[in-house]
Amino acid sequence: MNDKIARELRQICNPVDPVSKRVYRRLKKQYKKLPSHARRDFINILRETTFKMDEAQGGSLLDKE
Repeated sequence: MNDKIARELRQICNPVDPVSKRVYRRLKKQYKKLPSHARRDFINILRETTFKMDEAQGGSLLDKE
């Protein structure tokens, strides 16, 4: 995994607390296990399924209404 992909994953799931750090590590492991042709789709699906949160809410992947 190169730095560009790691930055994209960090942008999707900002690892600021212990829970979001675990989620980030799991996403990295899942990304590494995928074949090369499916990796771009994985990133696109992550972007579609998560939505942006305000800074006051932490902006974490797990913050949902």
